[in-house]
Amino acid sequence: MTSSGQVEVVLLIACYNGRSCIGQCLDSLLKSGDVGVQAHIVVVDNASSDGSADFVAGKYSSKYFGILNQDIIVKEGWLAALVGHLEENPAVAAAQPKILLWPRKDCFNTAGNRSHFLGFGLVTAYGERDVGQFDVTREIDFPSGAATLVRADAVENEQPMEDLFFLYLEDAELGWRLRQRGHRVEYVPAGVVWHEYSFRHDYAFYFFLERNRWYLLAMYYKVPTLLLLSPAILAMEMGQIYFAWRNGALRQKLRAMGFFLQGSNLSELLRRRAQVQRRRKISDRQFTRNFTGCVDLPELRSAVLRRVGNPLLGFYWRLVRPLIFW
Repeated sequence: MTSSGQVEVVLLIACYNGRSCIGQCLDSLLKSGDVGVQAHIVVVDNASSDGSADFVAGKYSSKYFGILNQDIIVKEGWLAALVGHLEENPAVAAAQPKILLWPRKDCFNTAGNRSHFLGFGLVTAYGERDVGQFDVTREIDFPSGAATLVRADAVENEQPMEDLFFLYLEDAELGWRLRQRGHRVEYVPAGVVWHEYSFRHDYAFYFFLERNRWYLLAMYYKVPTLLLLSPAILAMEMGQIYFAWRNGALRQKLRAMGFFLQGSNLSELLRRRAQVQRRRKISDRQFTRNFTGCVDLPELRSAVLRRVGNPLLGFYWRLVRPLIFW
């Protein structure tokens, strides 16, 4: 809080070859009239080669910090809405705004993210037209890394995004971390931003997606949960191998599977797992209460997933979920 009574917020924008979009992102932030909020904008350039903004260093003492993609455009008042919600709800550690698509403007990118019990991160309402159907604040599994405001003291001086989760599922890890420590993560539609996003059928980084999904499961679930889910985990591995083969990413999938067979990587995983388990404050039963058994990705039109995978996984989750009493 500043001497003038304003709430200080640091907005972190990671930029990589974002010359075509970072300008409008910054312009929208500078024009946003957020009453009662003093925002400090920090742009971190990740070795861009397209002439993007130079690395901007900054360090501030702030009650909240925001995480934004370089291709986000904000609506006036978005930040004040999120800050106000966190100010009024101390149990909430992270707030995600309503994220719409750009330039379509009236269709959803995500109305809050969901977790599959096997570690997949899923969006809500992707591509749906916004007609007010998601205008109610609610708890979510994890916030989108495209735009989120986080309470600084909830991460206990840690880096907000776990370095192990480079490239994929880092926002899921943040949400899982906060929730297991007893915090709430919520979708707050009073704040609105637009995301210049389009799905790319590019599996060049499939290794990171699969490796990080395994990190999530191995770090955050208790051992009895992993054992209970082992048949579904094995079935999904077979399905992922088939999927990777069909999409030219089999080598990356096998690399991800072999990653944890290396002694140093396994040791690091076990060390991080021990840290996570020591700090958790809720049971797996409570933690997984809203997880889904359906891999609902609008971009994936797999008949095998739709007709076989999802029905079987959904049935298995409904069957075993009540058995998680720890």
